[in-house]
Amino acid sequence: MSYINAYKNRSNNNGSSEDEKQTLLVFGYSCKLFKDDEKALFIDQGKHLIPWMGDETLKIDRYDCRGALSDLKSVEALPFGQSRWEGLTAEEKKIEQLCDEERYKSLNDKSEEESIYQEEELKRLHQALNNDENEYGQVGYKYEDESSNTSEMKTADDTDYEPELEEAFIPPRELEIPSNMHVPQTKKLNAIIEKTALFISKHGAQMEVLLKAKQAHNTQFEFLSYDRPLYPYYQHVLSAIRSCRYNPTLANDSAEDSLDSSNEESYLHPSLLKSAKQPETVSSLVFLLL
Repeated sequence: MSYINAYKNRSNNNGSSEDEKQTLLVFGYSCKLFKDDEKALFIDQGKHLIPWMGDETLKIDRYDCRGALSDLKSVEALPFGQSRWEGLTAEEKKIEQLCDEERYKSLNDKSEEESIYQEEELKRLHQALNNDENEYGQVGYKYEDESSNTSEMKTADDTDYEPELEEAFIPPRELEIPSNMHVPQTKKLNAIIEKTALFISKHGAQMEVLLKAKQAHNTQFEFLSYDRPLYPYYQHVLSAIRSCRYNPTLANDSAEDSLDSSNEESYLHPSLLKSAKQPETVSSLVFLLL
C-alpha cells in the first residue's frame, strides 16, 4: 500500500514569492504471501461463485456489480447487427452522444498529456538559455607582477569591479535584415531571440502563446510582444528559420570554426616552447565579477 503526498511551498516568512517546490513522498507496508494449495484449488474450480438471483446458469462472485441488479435485460448486449440507436428520438440520441463524450473523455482528451509535454519543452528552452548566460558570464582573471608588495594586495571583496562590456551583435548576411528594422544590441540578447525562434518553429504558435504568458514579467522576452521594437526582428528570424533561409546552429558552428582556424594558425608545438621565455609566477588572482 502506498500513496503520494505532494505539497507546494509558495512563500517564505517574509511573504516574498518563491519558486514552487514539490516534494514526493512514497511509502508502503511489507506483507507475507502464504502458499495455500487447497484454497487455490477451491478458487480454480469456481466453488467460491454464487448464483445470480438463484439462477444456477449464471454465477458471479461477491464483488460483481450485477449482484445489485434484479433485471439484466436493460444492460445486456444487443443482438449482432442491431444498433443501440434504433428506436431513439432525436433528443434521446443527442443526450446519448453527450453521455458518450463524458464516458470516453479520458480516452480522447489529451490536454493533460499535451500540457506536460509543453512544460517539459519549456524547461528545455530555459535550460538552453541558461547555458548561454553561463557562457557570457565567464570569470576573468588579472595577473600581477611577482615583485609587487604582498602587503598591498587587496582581497576580492575590497577590489572595485567594473562590469565587462557585452559583445556587440553584428547581424549575419543570411538574414537579409531591412535597413529600418531594429536589431539586438548584444550577442546575448540575439542568442535568446534565435533560440526562442528556433523553439517556436519546431513546436508551433501555441507554444509562443504559452511562453509569452509565462514570461510576461521577464524583460528578456519583451520581443514576444507586438508593441516592442524587437518584435519585427523576432518575426523576421522566425520566418527565415521556417523557410530554411537561416539556421542559427549552422551560423554559430561556422563562427566557431573560423575562431578555431585562427587559433590553429598561431599554434606553437610544445617542443618549441622550451626555448621561449618562461612565464612569470602568478602571485595573486583577482576575480572580476560580471
